[in-house]
Amino acid sequence: MNDKFFPELARRLKREGIATGPVEKGCLPVLADGRAAVLVMPRGGVVFNADVERGPEADNVYNLTFGLSREVYEYTEAMTSAPPLVASGLHEDFRLLADFNGVVLAGQELEGDWGYKFATWRRSPDHTAVESGDYFDGGHYYQAAKLDFACRAGLVDKHRQFTDEQLTELYRCVCETLEGEYPLTRERREILERAAEQMESSEGPPQSRFSGFVGRGGARERTQFSPQAETELSGLCPDEDERVSQSNQRELEAAEQEAGTEPEMGLSP
Repeated sequence: MNDKFFPELARRLKREGIATGPVEKGCLPVLADGRAAVLVMPRGGVVFNADVERGPEADNVYNLTFGLSREVYEYTEAMTSAPPLVASGLHEDFRLLADFNGVVLAGQELEGDWGYKFATWRRSPDHTAVESGDYFDGGHYYQAAKLDFACRAGLVDKHRQFTDEQLTELYRCVCETLEGEYPLTRERREILERAAEQMESSEGPPQSRFSGFVGRGGARERTQFSPQAETELSGLCPDEDERVSQSNQRELEAAEQEAGTEPEMGLSP
């Protein structure tokens, strides 16, 4: 049994302002409005407590707990079976979680109530030491550590990743384009709608940075889009509205001509 899972999950939930109760019958109760509204199973499953009436607060607690539970179970379970990272000059007790293309991802359980720390390094040419470390203090940076490993190891293209700030601005531009009077072909509209949905469906904290946008939900850290979506997103900034609108207008006219109809919308130059 993974005896690190419940304590770490309770610590992560506390960081988000959510209280938990003592483990009962093998489950960790998560509180909403002072009641055990959600129960977490030993292997990361999350269910509503049938004895407690559901409400908005319970739903919010469930949604956050569901995402955190999967993440926490993943790294605490991996740490229990990971071998030590052996490297010359490394004096801390790190466990090797992944190793690819000369790059390693490692984790360390900290003393007391400090949780976990993660790091990525590049191996030395003779593979006896590690160098150029990136450090991530806290389990809440676990996803960032995994992404850093994937980028450094060449598993994903780092130039196609977006930071929180970039993602927020992209989302704003997408929403303004979809909700405005821009002439869009059906294909472009569908691509932008899928991109917005992709940003919304990413796992995020309880109070999303997207909550200020009407009709839109939440997202997290970095998101990678398809080449088609990136093409559409590249021209959405307000100072390029006229160029984008003219491009969209030409596509609309071409599509309507193919369908045998005259364009209904025109733009002044």
